Amino acid sequence: MVIALAKEHQRRIKRKLQTRPDKLAELKGILFDFELFCFRMLKIKNKQGKVVPLELNDAQRRYAKRVFHDIASGKPVRIIILKARQMGFSTVTEAIIYYFSSLQEAKNAFIVAQSSDASSNLYDMFQFYYERVPTMIQPMSRKNNARKLTFENPAIRTVDRRKNPGLKSKITVQTAESRVLARSDTIHYLHASEVAFWPAKKKKRHLLSLLAALSKESGSIGIIESTANGMEEFKQLWDAAVRGENDFIPLFFAWFEMPDYRKSVPPGFELTDEEQELKDKYNLDDEQLQWRRYTIRNDCGGDARQFDQEYPSEPDVAFLLSGESIFDNKFIKRLRDAIRVIGSRFEIDFVKNKIVPSHVGELTIYQQPEPSKRYILAADTAKGTEDGDYDAAYVIEERTGEMCAALHGKWDTDLYGKKLNTLGLYYNTALLAVENNNTGESVLNTLFNACHYPLLFLHKKGRLGWNTNPATRPVMMSDFKEAIRDELYIIHCPELYGECMTLIDNHGKIEADSGCHDDRVLAYSIALQIRQVSGRWFEWYEERQREHQQAAVQHDTGETGWL
Repeated sequence: MVIALAKEHQRRIKRKLQTRPDKLAELKGILFDFELFCFRMLKIKNKQGKVVPLELNDAQRRYAKRVFHDIASGKPVRIIILKARQMGFSTVTEAIIYYFSSLQEAKNAFIVAQSSDASSNLYDMFQFYYERVPTMIQPMSRKNNARKLTFENPAIRTVDRRKNPGLKSKITVQTAESRVLARSDTIHYLHASEVAFWPAKKKKRHLLSLLAALSKESGSIGIIESTANGMEEFKQLWDAAVRGENDFIPLFFAWFEMPDYRKSVPPGFELTDEEQELKDKYNLDDEQLQWRRYTIRNDCGGDARQFDQEYPSEPDVAFLLSGESIFDNKFIKRLRDAIRVIGSRFEIDFVKNKIVPSHVGELTIYQQPEPSKRYILAADTAKGTEDGDYDAAYVIEERTGEMCAALHGKWDTDLYGKKLNTLGLYYNTALLAVENNNTGESVLNTLFNACHYPLLFLHKKGRLGWNTNPATRPVMMSDFKEAIRDELYIIHCPELYGECMTLIDNHGKIEADSGCHDDRVLAYSIALQIRQVSGRWFEWYEERQREHQQAAVQHDTGETGWL
């Protein structure tokens, strides 16, 4: 049993069925079995406009099973759903919320849809559930002006409401277009619907507000669901859930899990090579592939990429269409999937000037330094704002350009400088180039004055570091695009390819899409630029080392160099 049936229902059921123990047992069986409750108690309007019982399909059943499993385990339910369009997840989520809110006391449910029209549709769904549910389990309710179902005694007299208050539960439906959401009430059941399509400027603030208001107690439910809409906050939440960086369980539902997504096969139907590949990979039948072909042609303007976003076959495919992306993201995905070298994690101990193994370290090493090789270490610095990019750095081998190490995180500028110092020395005193924009000057100050790093790159006019500006940035981005597109160098970092998928052309400026980051892209772009001029820097440094060695020998032998 996962619900505590309200006294209002207990009294009504006892009064009506006290002489019918068989009916009482049957009703209890229905009330404590969610799928049976849906079929016997809830009504929906199907796509043909007919009123029918809510019968769960396989995808809805798998989702509901997970919700009730987590509740039975005694923990808060936190689920994020990535799905194909129109698979009925709003219908089943609202059924779950109605089930808990209308049968129990003092529960507060909050639903947010992407637009006013969508929120109206979801509210109408709740209203339809309420109006068509059998009167025996239909709670008392009072009228509301807003999109809200309030389950409590509507009596005018206070004494009557005190005597029989009703459930004192409510279901509120709002739109993400609202200025403010959920500032005061504790939420027991939350459904954030089609989050990827919420207004971009309000999305992050609304999610923070809703999740802060969501109860952390066992039995609470937090559902975030959406179809994909490029690389934005929903994608970041999904990725974090997949990596285990939050407590949301990621559930993906492919388009072919929807039983209705099939069409009759016409005479002379022949599969394309792509369709045959999909058929073999996902065990599809011809009717499903004919539905896909029809949908691409009629609903997606003939664009298979649009179909992949709206009706994905696997999670990564859903996010490949992203605004004015500068790359073909399917190509980038193939490059990322082709990575075979999995780096080892390390921590940079700048106090002891050591690189030490750590499974949660900020440094990933793909190739250890070799004594005779030269290396370049290029670093991008964070913007110094709360929502700014991360600190990011790459080590590449000078001769081949192969990626050897990646550093990523957020640190105070002096700590970042000390970590770069240790990493640069570890790679045979790498040529170290730090972007001097934003907080870079402070990082360079630590490297030059505190660490005395011996091989720092200087930009024009003797200024320390690399300067990204309107003149250098287009060249950086052009060379970066060429390196990725033509696969010029060996890249081992999957996260760099991930950032490639979110790079867009914003009125001629290549930058990260809204809510995304390009710190790795910039760090790697700087490395490529420094590599082109690194030869003379290494020659200068090696000549300087020979002079120091010669001076040391002369000092030890007492030679002055004068006749």
